[in-house]
Amino acid sequence: MARPPLSGLAVASLVLSLLICLAPVGLLLGVIALVRIPRTGRRGKGLAIAGTAVGGAVVALSLLLVAFGGARFSAWTTDGSGSAKAGTLRELREGDCFTPKGSQGEEEPWITDPSVEIVPCGKPHQGEVFATFRLKGNHAISDSEKISEQAVRGCAPLLHDFALDPTALPTVLPSSYYPVSVSWTGEDRTVQCWMDAEDSLPERSLRQDPSQWNKHQLAYLKAMRPLSEARVSAPHTPTEDNLAASTAWADRMARGGAESARLLRAAVDGFPAEAQGPVTGLANQLDALSPERRSAAEARTPAEFDKRWESVGEEDWTWEEWEARSALGLSVEGEGEEKSEEEGEESSAG
Repeated sequence: MARPPLSGLAVASLVLSLLICLAPVGLLLGVIALVRIPRTGRRGKGLAIAGTAVGGAVVALSLLLVAFGGARFSAWTTDGSGSAKAGTLRELREGDCFTPKGSQGEEEPWITDPSVEIVPCGKPHQGEVFATFRLKGNHAISDSEKISEQAVRGCAPLLHDFALDPTALPTVLPSSYYPVSVSWTGEDRTVQCWMDAEDSLPERSLRQDPSQWNKHQLAYLKAMRPLSEARVSAPHTPTEDNLAASTAWADRMARGGAESARLLRAAVDGFPAEAQGPVTGLANQLDALSPERRSAAEARTPAEFDKRWESVGEEDWTWEEWEARSALGLSVEGEGEEKSEEEGEESSAG
């Protein structure tokens, strides 16, 4: 008597269950085979049982690993609970607060030694990750300067998603950690963006809640965002080492200033009467600086760039910005220091 044919579903179940990415399919086929084999009289019940068991085990293990990975950083919260834990910069995720383990006297200790202590944001710490993103493209990138520029430019808008008003932050420097080079093999291309302080950050998260501003303040901050993003995207390398990065930044500053001026003019009629004059004055000053910034963007040598950029000046619009922010009730840089000096003078006079 001829033997009954072998169940193709049973065979496929076992084979696919051994392939990790297709284990769920193998599990499903094994269950279907176990239901059909008694009806059809085909052989392969043992194979179907094995495929179902292996597929179920692989799926269960995968779910366990995913659950463990998702809880990896759950112990470190911004309310001060949890405890410190050793890690590396590559492990950090958005919202993590940390302190580099390298000596604070060394130059860029987080680059030479990526070891960090991950701590709750409610305890003393030096850095806070405000975002992460992946380098664009799947091709190989061997030029570290191109990766650095992409990291700096990629972190700028993400900083403003985290804190729309960087001027109100304590003295911090936007920094990033990224691979020096990447191949085409799918290796990790993650860039970590964080705020770095020379001493320590306040014992809390620096994330800003938009509800803290009124509608006029929010309209002003959104109008100033194009220029603010351009400002924090300044290249880390000196002009003499990378003229292209400096001229590209000057062009971003010119376009960002012009766009912010346009948005300020579009919103000025909705501002309180006492703020309309200062806001208009700021828009006028930004428009006046854009041609000079475009001129610096066209420089052909580092010396020419430095000369043209020096004529623009980093502080040529600080006073107008200070007046506009003050009129809208926004915090201004140096406000706390000035108040302390005034209180000291009053105390001396008393």
